[in-house]
Amino acid sequence: MARASTASARLSRRIRATKTLWHSRISVRVVTVVLVVTIVAMIMIGLAVIVPMRSKMMDRAVNAALDEYAQAQSAAKAAVSALSSPTAGQIQLIANSMVTSQFAAAQNAEGAALVHVPGQNPGDFQIASPSTLSSAQILRLITPELQRSSQDPSRAAWMSAEIPLQDGQRSPGIIVGSTIQLAGAGNFNFYVGYSFANENQLLQLATGLLSIGGFVLLVLLLVVTATIVHMVVRPVTEASRSAQKIARGQLTSRMVVNGTDELAQLASSFNTMASSIQEKVESLEHLSQVQTRFVSAVSHELRTPVTTIRMAGQLIYDHRQELSPLLAKSAELQNEQLVNLDTMLSDLLEISRFDANSAALDAQSADLVTIVRRVVHAQEPLAASNHVHVVVHASGDTVASVDPRRIERIVRNLVVNGLEYADSATLLIRVVGGESAVAVEVSDHGVGLSEEEASHVFERFWRADESRVRKSGGTGLGLTIAAEDASLHGGTLDVAGAAGVGTTFLLVVPRQPYASMSSPLPLQVEAEHIDWDALETAPPFIDDRSDDRTDGRSLDASEESAEDDQGYVDAEGRVLQPNVLQPAEGADSTLMRRDEASEGTGEQAGTARAAVQTSTGVPTSTAAPARTEESEV
Repeated sequence: MARASTASARLSRRIRATKTLWHSRISVRVVTVVLVVTIVAMIMIGLAVIVPMRSKMMDRAVNAALDEYAQAQSAAKAAVSALSSPTAGQIQLIANSMVTSQFAAAQNAEGAALVHVPGQNPGDFQIASPSTLSSAQILRLITPELQRSSQDPSRAAWMSAEIPLQDGQRSPGIIVGSTIQLAGAGNFNFYVGYSFANENQLLQLATGLLSIGGFVLLVLLLVVTATIVHMVVRPVTEASRSAQKIARGQLTSRMVVNGTDELAQLASSFNTMASSIQEKVESLEHLSQVQTRFVSAVSHELRTPVTTIRMAGQLIYDHRQELSPLLAKSAELQNEQLVNLDTMLSDLLEISRFDANSAALDAQSADLVTIVRRVVHAQEPLAASNHVHVVVHASGDTVASVDPRRIERIVRNLVVNGLEYADSATLLIRVVGGESAVAVEVSDHGVGLSEEEASHVFERFWRADESRVRKSGGTGLGLTIAAEDASLHGGTLDVAGAAGVGTTFLLVVPRQPYASMSSPLPLQVEAEHIDWDALETAPPFIDDRSDDRTDGRSLDASEESAEDDQGYVDAEGRVLQPNVLQPAEGADSTLMRRDEASEGTGEQAGTARAAVQTSTGVPTSTAAPARTEESEV
């Protein structure tokens, strides 16, 4: 059984290899087609020549054999008629002569037999049928049909047979038979076997010559075809290789031009095209470098005056209570726009690094759940302002080798984006560890995205709804930078949305940078699969991970309370039942619930918003403290 399975697998591999060769090499297809067509044509021509030749040769051989038999039969009748008063001995001699005379060298006869016709009255003489080796061999070949047909003395009957030759071989031939009367001895069936060995040899010789000629013609045709195909395909192959080199960045690759024929014109045209592409690419690269340097230089040079202006604006903002209401409002607006300007400069600098391929990855082992919780905690004021309840669900091993700063920036962009468009509902964040990757999924049940809008989400300066007011500002570069950060890890950042239903962002990073991976979560609109009403009563943090964390950290109070509340969400975060478990009393929640956040007003809320603005660079509508030089969005 195993041997049969191995043979089947080997046959399958050969079939796949043959298919690959057939589809990848035009020369193989051309030569194969020519070979098949030539063989079919030669077979048809051979049949058209050999079949009529064989038929004519056999017809001539049969007629010659019948003539020889008629002569032998006439000679026997003449010998009998020449006897005036025959005796038994004379009749016996004539009978023996009829049989032995068929072995003459000039004839094609290979044997004869003389058999007394059964069922007749005995004559005056009793003679014995001549008994020879050939007679016995001929008699064994005679069929009942020939025996019945040969009873008619007016004509000779014949049948095809394999005639035994004297050297022991067999040859195509016929057996001819008829009835002959020997005076005084009665009627006898006279059978003679004629061999067509000469005709068969001639036919075999003609067939062999045609086969040899056809084989030589086939070889010559294949050689000529292969040569012509090589002459035609070689420039195409060279053009393909040169195009592949150009695609890999070797813009100096060119084809060799030989002669002035059509193929040489093809090579010359290809070289002209390659030169034009090289000039265009070099020109675009130069423009890109100039643009990148310009953006980087402008962004860098503007940092100093913007920082100075922000310090002055911050001073005015801090003393806005001493100003008139109109000037105080102007100070707030000025501070918000300065924060946005500083953020945009940081984003432009980061984009210029990606464009110049100078972005570096500082990978280290980190728990993505810790990063997510830190981001969510920092965005509590924005969540409270937008009346959004955030639920974080963790499962599996969520430790990976990543750049924590970049991962935090990705998660911050996704969370802030979700808080802005959650439409005063719930924001679900799932962190799931798989065999080869860790996934962070951010899902909202808000305004959603159409398929057309989802295809533009990661484009620079693109927004789904230009008329919607964002409380946190934004430069239109956050998701673009997030996608670049994910790609820098060898991971992916994708989005799925449905208009009026919700949006889901899925970040997947390998456990080691650029390692092969498979996502532990499918990309889908979670708003279509989750009971969002149940999520409103779910605890802020739900941890389904095992106790043996790979990073060796211990659970803090908030994690312990989350561990106590695991009944809200299953391992995939889909079965959410309200009022099953309540958060442990006195637990340090990861973030405020929506009803609790709405109570955070006045000076405490302003202080919290100021703290989150300082750490994240995301402004709010009521507080905008100075942003540090190192913070990034």
